[in-house]
Amino acid sequence: MNFTANEIAQHVNGKIVGDGETRLTGFAKADNASAGNLTFAENEKFFRLAEQSQAAAILAPSEFQSQTKTVIQVKDARIAFARVLPLFFPEKTFAPGIHPSAVVASSAKIAESAHIGANCVIGENVDIGESTVVEANCTIGDNSALGQEGRLFPNVSIYHDCRLAKRVRVHSGTVIGSDGFGYVFDQDHHRKIPQIGGVIIEEDVEIGANCTIDRGALGDTKIGRGTKIDNLVQIGHNVIIGEHCIIIAQNGIGGSSDIGAYSILAGQAGVAGHLKIGPKSVVAAKSGVITDIEGGQQYMGYPAIPAGEAKRQIIAVKKLPDLAKRVRELEQKLEECSNNPCAKP
Repeated sequence: MNFTANEIAQHVNGKIVGDGETRLTGFAKADNASAGNLTFAENEKFFRLAEQSQAAAILAPSEFQSQTKTVIQVKDARIAFARVLPLFFPEKTFAPGIHPSAVVASSAKIAESAHIGANCVIGENVDIGESTVVEANCTIGDNSALGQEGRLFPNVSIYHDCRLAKRVRVHSGTVIGSDGFGYVFDQDHHRKIPQIGGVIIEEDVEIGANCTIDRGALGDTKIGRGTKIDNLVQIGHNVIIGEHCIIIAQNGIGGSSDIGAYSILAGQAGVAGHLKIGPKSVVAAKSGVITDIEGGQQYMGYPAIPAGEAKRQIIAVKKLPDLAKRVRELEQKLEECSNNPCAKP
């Protein structure tokens, strides 16, 4: 596919500086661009690289212009980049229909525009909405539902009684609705507590590869609309994640914790069970949350505390060797004075 610079500018509400009829045939990084490519630059360094490249045009913030290249000026180059890239690299489309190798229960309701791939298993009373794609080897358990324009990548498992709203995307290897980790010690063994709740995932959620989202013990585990979950994330039973959160790789969230809207949990952060994370919290990488936090600021460390306080503690710890040395010196002087009384001033 190819577009003129004017067409791209219209798509991103940008302004053309240079030849608006420049024909753009692809999108590439500046150091990899060839003739006809569009590239983008967020700052002075990358803009100069883009100018020296073979690219035909540059997507850049409004303060940049060039004597040699057509520039599409935008308010935010990264947002514009995200909007333009699908024009040049559209996702694969799937023909409506059910693959002959799929096993579909007679009570399942599948929209005519949906795609069901090879070797899928669709349980009783499953409801799959318009234009939803279920790729090969997926399993959808009884009484579960997928809303319109959703997409399950290959090898996703959806257990029974799970509900995914419109435009939910789930990547390969993820399991939604597995049993929560619920046991009680009974005399001499751990007795399993049946997990009879479900999972509710609201619209526009994207879930990465190899994640596990447990079903609720009694109520439902809930993921709020617009939330994005990275790969290798474990979400325990009855967790509630608010809307538009970012949960980055290798997070573990204990059962019944509540993550407030617009929060960010950075890589390898951990949240203990039955806690409340206030909205707009930012939990730094490798932090451990073991108490409720109010939100609206950054937290770090173990246990996670406000970042300013944590940084002061880190600085204080770095000073401990010098402090210990001074203490030893003072102790030595005191010992000398006790053996040989110091002269009074």
